[in-house]
Amino acid sequence: MSSNHALHRTVLFALVLGALVATTGVHSAQASAPCDPPNVISQEVCDMDSFYGSPPRQLPVGWNAFVHSGDPNFYQDQHTFFGGSNLTIASTNPFKAGIYTQVGVTPGAGYRASISWGAPNVPDLFGRQLGIDPTGGTDPTAATVIWGPMHWGEGRILNYPPPDVNIDVRARALGETITVFFLTDHPSTAADDLILIDVIALYPDESAPAVELPPTATPEPAAEAEVAAASEAVVEVAAAQPETQALPVVDPPAATATPTETPTATPTATATATPTAKPSPTPTDTPTPLPTAT
Repeated sequence: MSSNHALHRTVLFALVLGALVATTGVHSAQASAPCDPPNVISQEVCDMDSFYGSPPRQLPVGWNAFVHSGDPNFYQDQHTFFGGSNLTIASTNPFKAGIYTQVGVTPGAGYRASISWGAPNVPDLFGRQLGIDPTGGTDPTAATVIWGPMHWGEGRILNYPPPDVNIDVRARALGETITVFFLTDHPSTAADDLILIDVIALYPDESAPAVELPPTATPEPAAEAEVAAASEAVVEVAAAQPETQALPVVDPPAATATPTETPTATPTATATATPTAKPSPTPTDTPTPLPTAT
């Protein structure tokens, strides 16, 4: 089974390369040395001849992988129009994934990202797209990424002069670093599908338009300030509440002085020595002397 698979891939790539040579003709000279100056991506990173790691995440030196969906296999291969190594991304299932690299640039200058080799075995099932983040960010989902056109269908060399296939993208650097992305979208599969990737360059290009970043990020500090203020208010209220609750705790000790009713001299009523009613002898009224009989 494995030998049949290897034979299938050998025949497939022979057909791909044969078709490419037959159809590119005069265009091949245009992409003969795309990693040379004025390209500003280093030669080693641009030509993808050196790799690190191991499958399923074996990548060209200077590049990092990202995966939006699926679980594709990234590995070093030897099937490129330019000779040497290339990156292959393959899977038996749908996927959406890519690679990115950060490049040192001149702030404010214009640049154009360009890929020479993006060859899928089933062209109609693979979208191919380049992006630039002029802020140097590495999140392919960020609003700061400027994406070029997505190409589907025939076309393995992707930087022909228009109107032929060209997915170049332009942007102006907002700092000393920009990030170049390559994305491939493979929403459905025919069998063991793959795409061959090689030679991604970045050229100075003063035709690049000014960058207008979306204002969505600016409200965040205000919102954060509101949340912080609200949290501070909650803390203040929470801190104040224990004080009001503590007041009743202090009052009861003062009120407990009521048991000191020891001066309740109500028993002093016992001083009513009513038995000392000495006047009761008053009945001893002196007998009136009877007249003595003479």
